[in-house]
Amino acid sequence: MLFLIALLVCAMMIVAVSYLIFPVFPSFFFQTIILLFLGAAGIYYYLVDIKDEKPKYFAQLYLLSLSVKLIAYGAYILFVLLKSPNHAVANAGVFMATYILFTALEVGFLYRKISEKKSHK
Repeated sequence: MLFLIALLVCAMMIVAVSYLIFPVFPSFFFQTIILLFLGAAGIYYYLVDIKDEKPKYFAQLYLLSLSVKLIAYGAYILFVLLKSPNHAVANAGVFMATYILFTALEVGFLYRKISEKKSHK
């Protein structure tokens, strides 16, 4: 639950900072934030469940999730750039900044979760 709260706070900070940066939001601004929010939350909770149920496969499934994210997000950003070429730079910038922040948060929480499990053994 703490991860979702941190992710939500991070998303709200992105929106708040974007109000200062952009006079008008890029065309796919909110869709991008929602997609990346749901993607990060879904993968985090899936990996936490895998870590508890099948810890031997955690590393392989984490790497698989990264590959799937790269392919899916690559298709999404390509769609966005083709659909809205006028806002291509702004949409790509928002996507990259949000992706980096959400992924860093996800990795930090996963690391903490894994370290917590090891220290209890």
